[in-house]
Amino acid sequence: MKKPDWKAARALFPALKKYTFVNAAGGAPLARPVAAAGAAYYSEALAHGDAYWEQWLKRLEASRAALAGLIGAGPKQVAFTLNTSHGMSLVAGALKGRGTVLTMRDEFPSSTLAWLNAGFKVKFLEPEDRRYPLKNIEKALTPDIKILVTSYVQYRTGFRQDLAALGRLCRRRGIILVVNATQALGAMPVDVKKAGLDFMVFSCFKWTMAGYGAAGLYASRRWLGKIKFPEAGWRSVAVPERMDNQARVMKPEAGAVEAGCVHFPCIFALGAASRLLSDLGVENIQRRIFDLNDYLEAGLKALGLETATPLERACRSGITIVKAKDPARAVARLEKMGVMTAARGEGVRVSLHFYNNRADLDRLLAGLKALKGGPL
Repeated sequence: MKKPDWKAARALFPALKKYTFVNAAGGAPLARPVAAAGAAYYSEALAHGDAYWEQWLKRLEASRAALAGLIGAGPKQVAFTLNTSHGMSLVAGALKGRGTVLTMRDEFPSSTLAWLNAGFKVKFLEPEDRRYPLKNIEKALTPDIKILVTSYVQYRTGFRQDLAALGRLCRRRGIILVVNATQALGAMPVDVKKAGLDFMVFSCFKWTMAGYGAAGLYASRRWLGKIKFPEAGWRSVAVPERMDNQARVMKPEAGAVEAGCVHFPCIFALGAASRLLSDLGVENIQRRIFDLNDYLEAGLKALGLETATPLERACRSGITIVKAKDPARAVARLEKMGVMTAARGEGVRVSLHFYNNRADLDRLLAGLKALKGGPL
C-alpha cells in the first residue's frame, strides 16, 4: 500500500487549526468527509422529506460493508448500535446463563456493568505492573469461567492485549471471547476472524473518528442463529416490509439488533470514517502512531517525566499516561493553553492519532514543562 500523505490527511480536520488535540482516546475531531456524510442526511430530509428512504437504506448497507471491511468481517456479522454499553448489554443478554465471566480490573465500566446488571457472576483479574500477561489470564480461567471480557486497549494505562494469542487460548479452553475495541479500532489493526473473536463491541467517536451516536457490534457466524438477542422489532426479521406482527423467527444476522428505524446520519458518518481509515490503511496508521510515540517518549524523558504506561512495542497503543500529582488540574491548565488531554489513571492521558504531528507534541511538551513543580 502506498504511504499516506499525512499532511494532506491532517488538513481534513479543521479543528486542528485551533486546538492541539492529543485526546483521541476521549473524543476525536471530525474530518470534513465524515461531517459531510452525516450532514447530507439532514440536507436531503430538509429538501425532500422521507422521499430518500430507499436511498438511505442502500447507504446504510454501504456503511455496514465499509465497517465490516475495516474489521475483517462479513456485513451480516456487523450491526450498528448506540455505544459500547448498548452493544455489551446486547451481548450479555444473548449469553445469559452461560457461566461466570472473567474480566480485567482496569476495564472501563462499559465492559463490566452490563454483565453485572444481567446477573452474571463476574471475577476481576488484577494487573501485573499495569499489564495482563497471557499466562496470568490462563491461570485465572477456573472451571466455572465460560466467558472472557477484555478491552483490546485499556483506557487508563494504554496496555494493548495480544488478541490473536488470546483468541487461541480461548479456543483451546472453550471460552467465549468478548472484546471491547473502543480504544483501538481505527488506530490498531483489528481482524476479528484471524483473532478468533466471538463478539466485539466498540464506540466510534474516539479513534474511529465518526462522532457521537453510532457504534458497532460484531458476532461470529458460529453464534448467529444460535442465540437470541434481548431486543427485537420490526426490522429484526428477514423481510421487514411484510409487517408481520406475529413473526417469531429473527434473521440470523447481527443486524437483527437494529430493531427499528436507525440513526441514519450517525451511521453515514461512520461509513465515511471507515472508508477514510481503510484508504489510509490501519497498519500505516499504527506505524504513524508508534513513530509519534517514540518522539513523545524522548521528549518526556528529556523533561524527567515518568509514564504509567507499558512502553514495549508488543503491548503499546496510542495512549500514554504521564504521571501527575494532580491530573485534573494539569489537564485544565493544558486546556487553557489549547492542548486537549484527559485525566485518567495515574496522570495525564495523551492519546495520539495519525492527524497529529511533531509540532503538536512540541506544544504538548512545552505545556508539560510549564507544569513541572505544580500539578506534575
